[in-house]
Amino acid sequence: MIDFIDIPKLFLAFFVVLPVVSLIHEFGHVFIAKLLGAKNVKIIIGSGKVLLNTKFIEIRKYYFYYGFCYFENISDDSRWRNLLVYSGGFLANILSSCLLIYFVSHEHVKATVFTYQFLYFSLYYVFFSLLPMSYPDGNYSDGKIIYHLLKRNHRLLQQKRFQLWYCKDSSCWKLSKETRKKVKEFEDYDKAYAKALKEARASRPSKLEVIKETGSRFEIFPRNPI
Repeated sequence: MIDFIDIPKLFLAFFVVLPVVSLIHEFGHVFIAKLLGAKNVKIIIGSGKVLLNTKFIEIRKYYFYYGFCYFENISDDSRWRNLLVYSGGFLANILSSCLLIYFVSHEHVKATVFTYQFLYFSLYYVFFSLLPMSYPDGNYSDGKIIYHLLKRNHRLLQQKRFQLWYCKDSSCWKLSKETRKKVKEFEDYDKAYAKALKEARASRPSKLEVIKETGSRFEIFPRNPI
């Protein structure tokens, strides 16, 4: 039976238990990624304005909503490494749930509403991370990427290549994706660069090469956050 006294516990579940489960999920990804040689690993908890930003973790204003991580240096063509990394999240949730069940059953931890909430949110994360679906922001669930990798299809991980350069013949900046067959033209560099950044970021994982007379530089946008 639910009573009014349980309402504060529900708030604690969303503001404390859910972020902890989310952190465990993301830690599962980055732990395996680190073991397999990933670099620039970072966990982001929440969404909205950044409240805390360190080398390895970032906390945002709505810390109880959403979570993801970034990492680099694992080849998009490395099928089994990517399978392990993308499986790390739900495996961490399953493992933490099994450990909690063990401790509760052996009376090392007392069963409370919070232990039930932890198990509930952990299974929630497992279910929705394995559900093969596309998110509204253009990212993919772990399950969808795992499904494609099991089919030996690396399409969702393949890095898109963008190039921005100045064409003296046309006296304008040109932006191309993958090849120079289809290009967009801009008179102003700032507008061209802003458009290039927007398209490259929206097509993660991607690499943007900016070519100038003084040389060229690359900007890497890691794979879709997981």
